[in-house]
Amino acid sequence: MKRLLMLVEGLSERGFVKQTLAPHLEQHGVYVEQPSVIWTKRIPSGGGFPGGVSNWSQIRRSLLPLTHDSDAWITTLLDFYGLPEDFPGYLDARAERNPRDGVKALQERFAKEIGHRRFIPFFALHEFETWLFSAPDVIAAHFDKPELAEGLRRVVQEAGEPESINHGTNTHPKERLKGMFSYRETSHGPILMQKIGIPAIRAACPHFSNWLTQLEQLGETAK
Repeated sequence: MKRLLMLVEGLSERGFVKQTLAPHLEQHGVYVEQPSVIWTKRIPSGGGFPGGVSNWSQIRRSLLPLTHDSDAWITTLLDFYGLPEDFPGYLDARAERNPRDGVKALQERFAKEIGHRRFIPFFALHEFETWLFSAPDVIAAHFDKPELAEGLRRVVQEAGEPESINHGTNTHPKERLKGMFSYRETSHGPILMQKIGIPAIRAACPHFSNWLTQLEQLGETAK
């Protein structure tokens, strides 16, 4: 069983990892330990405010302690949307005509900056909530609102696929969801992802699927 450490952007991502992603990877021989959440602010007495990204040094400070583990692999679950502009290579990635190419180049730059041979960087394209658009009927059934399915499908059709729902301030995936219903990311996100399931997300989101394959293969190489 290979061990995998994960740095995630917030509490909704942590919930998804614990409830949905970790059980899936365990079937492939990969054990995901407690995901680490980026801290926006720590207080001297202990604790602080988890979730969100404000600058590159914050991400780096949160990730580097994971590299001290002697044998675990490491990955991230961060949003491409909303990354700080001082993140190395971010502005170049945003300038790419094809966002998929941009985010791949950004992941490669991230790997070089960290310089750890067991590090698999990953950014959701464009945002964690993108994956909720993989199964409109599941979302509609959860809220008992059949009309939601058509609205979600329309967004996907306009974009071409869930992972192409864009970087716009008023049109990124989370904002789209909030415009359709009272979406609460920390409570709705993990529950809906669990109902949708890994196979549906993987089928609709190639960038996610590539990352998942990399993680699954960690366990395959251990056999």
